[in-house]
Amino acid sequence: MPLAKVRTAALTGTVAALTLALTALPAKAVEVDRNVLLSSADQPPVGYAWSKPYFDPYFDPARIGPSCWQYGVATGAQAGIEARFSASSTFHNYNDVWVFSDAAGAQAFEQRWKDQLATCAERNKPGEGPDGSSYVTAIRKVGTADGVDVWRITGGINPYVGLDSHFQVAVVRQGRAVYAMNLLDYRNGDPAPVSFTTAVVKIKQKLATYYP
Repeated sequence: MPLAKVRTAALTGTVAALTLALTALPAKAVEVDRNVLLSSADQPPVGYAWSKPYFDPYFDPARIGPSCWQYGVATGAQAGIEARFSASSTFHNYNDVWVFSDAAGAQAFEQRWKDQLATCAERNKPGEGPDGSSYVTAIRKVGTADGVDVWRITGGINPYVGLDSHFQVAVVRQGRAVYAMNLLDYRNGDPAPVSFTTAVVKIKQKLATYYP
């Protein structure tokens, strides 16, 4: 799947809910300290207040990775958590954390994601892709936040080609954990990137505290 999780690649809330129902797997029991997640107040600034988080009971850290992860490929994670924050109907920010047995496992996961990001558009062309449900038209780097690359992934859901939306993605690895922000941006055209600078700094602080 082009955006790693069909459930987060929806162009509308209705489509997102339907996709989740079709693709969700039974939840894996995980124990991750929820305090590792950024608060609503610490989410990136988008001009709207962020909601309280919704915790996805179907998040499977052993098989789900950041945007553009090939769904079903083992991550090697021992545990994980996902929280979705929303700001109006325009922005939905997925905060995902994967915890590994050691730092080497976290590093390998990050590198595999980078490798898959490089081939994401080729693997998920409009009307094609592993399952045909969604597509990617463009991937570009839109900045760097405290040493972490920030990417924009443009795409949508088949057969609604042309109704593109954007995911702005940053993956932060520190110690034995990886934290990804997958910000779904429904603004039309080519909107200015959202600043991740402060959020990434706070993510690093959280990971250093809870999963060194």
